[in-house]
Amino acid sequence: MANQEKYNEIAGVNKKEQEKKIEREQRREDAINNFQDNFRDDREQAHESKLTFEDSVIEKIASIACQEVPGVLDMKGGFFSGISEQFGGRSLTKGISADVGEKEAAIDASIILEYGYSAPKVFEELKRNIAQSVGQMTGLKVVEVNVRVDDVMTKKEYEIKRRNTRNEDSNYEQESSLR
Repeated sequence: MANQEKYNEIAGVNKKEQEKKIEREQRREDAINNFQDNFRDDREQAHESKLTFEDSVIEKIASIACQEVPGVLDMKGGFFSGISEQFGGRSLTKGISADVGEKEAAIDASIILEYGYSAPKVFEELKRNIAQSVGQMTGLKVVEVNVRVDDVMTKKEYEIKRRNTRNEDSNYEQESSLR
């Protein structure tokens, strides 16, 4: 047996076997690298479908969800909401601001609280209702809800104020048309 090994060494048989083994390993490694490169190319070329939302869409959903909660008389809008309402419009996003990502949303709401209701309880109900409505309609996870109570009124006080605002608006429109 020792003579056979010596003969194989002199004849270069072992060297040829080693070269073949190295060549097989190299082909195997090349095949694996090829597969990985093709797989990477497929992933890079694949088109990804997305569902996205404008902030205003989430704001509308959140506004409607807020108005469904007992104890919320109305949303408190900013300067532009007031202008819109003076011209007969109703801002559906009044009092709401949303920061929307691909999978999550954060909501800020400004409300007028009805006198007699517990602000912490209304707040908890607002968080639940906003998260549920936005999540159900969009699939987004609401990660933050901030509520600012801008005013507190009795229901009667609110209705009188609202009626007076409407009357003032219609008087303004009548005066403008007479000019």
